[in-house]
Amino acid sequence: MNIQPPLSNVVFEEGIANFSIFLYSALERKGNEFISPYSITSAMLLLVLGTGTTTKYEMETAIFEYEEPDDVNRGYKLLNDKLSTRTAPGVTFAIANKLYASQGLNLLNTFSTKASTIYGSVVERLDFVKNTENSRVTINNWISANTNNKIKDMIPKNVLNKDTLLVLANAIYFKGTWKTEFNKNDTRQRNFFVSTNEQTLVQMMYGEFDAKSGEDLDLDCKILQLPYKGNKISMAFILPNSGDGLTELENILTNNDLTTLVSGLKTQKTLIRIPKFTMQREYDLKPIFSVLGITEIFDPMIADFSEMVQSDAHMSDARHKAYIEVNEEGSEAAAATTVTIQVRSNISPKPKPFQFVADHPFLFLIQDDETGIPLFIGRFTRP
Repeated sequence: MNIQPPLSNVVFEEGIANFSIFLYSALERKGNEFISPYSITSAMLLLVLGTGTTTKYEMETAIFEYEEPDDVNRGYKLLNDKLSTRTAPGVTFAIANKLYASQGLNLLNTFSTKASTIYGSVVERLDFVKNTENSRVTINNWISANTNNKIKDMIPKNVLNKDTLLVLANAIYFKGTWKTEFNKNDTRQRNFFVSTNEQTLVQMMYGEFDAKSGEDLDLDCKILQLPYKGNKISMAFILPNSGDGLTELENILTNNDLTTLVSGLKTQKTLIRIPKFTMQREYDLKPIFSVLGITEIFDPMIADFSEMVQSDAHMSDARHKAYIEVNEEGSEAAAATTVTIQVRSNISPKPKPFQFVADHPFLFLIQDDETGIPLFIGRFTRP
């Protein structure tokens, strides 16, 4: 009996991980930031399914800059099926895609079939012409329901109109309990140095236990990795040694693999101080896509959605919203992405315990440990 080896998906997974960093680096990064690159990428790949010619080429080469997988759709299906198994006691992870089409829109069968079988995206018909507001509420309610009510009012008024053909929606939700929780009684108000000239008080969690931690001398930063229950997803904190070194660190990291930085850590006794925080951010994806070289989809004269619809169409709106809460028990994060189609290192050992005191701006990410895919990325600069 011949047992087939599992299909390799390394090229696709590495491409998605790299593109996640590119997405983050395209943000202006002026203060607190938080995105789910996997939510954005999922919506983009579902969109690519309906594009043709140069529009398709532009998007695929932007996502897979170094090496394009032989079959992008198979790659997504394999990865998403793998990530769907991450839910376990103490951890909830869910991602959902959905298409909302105008009642009169003739969606090509090949597109809708692939969208359903590969991306799990069913098609729901809405009347964007006569019931625009009800359509908006329907989509927003679906996103809210699929993010544990953390992402509300995703699509504001006046985004949808009688010319709306299709809305692609993606929702992602994560809630994880730390493998080793922090004691609430140890949380204290402590100073957080926003800059060299400004400081403020923050609720700082405290713990001292075995954790993966270390220091990278080349990047001049400390790294801490805290696993959630189940040991399949973790949160990593990257703290520049300099109080004002976050921007410089981020600029260097855009050309480095964050997962490689994290994977080199060693387990050691670590004194940990991390702020409790809640953050919600919303983004217009048009300027971000433009930085990444994705422009044709917005041009009514050039955009090619011929694999999706037979009529002329272009993208009129693209937005992303993300939420995160970090506390003593663990983390809760959610994000949603909508696309509206409209007609026309080296680790330096330290004496025990290693100290990781996040009392100034730092970078953080929630990642799938097996694939190295960043599910969420953000920066904390101000309580």
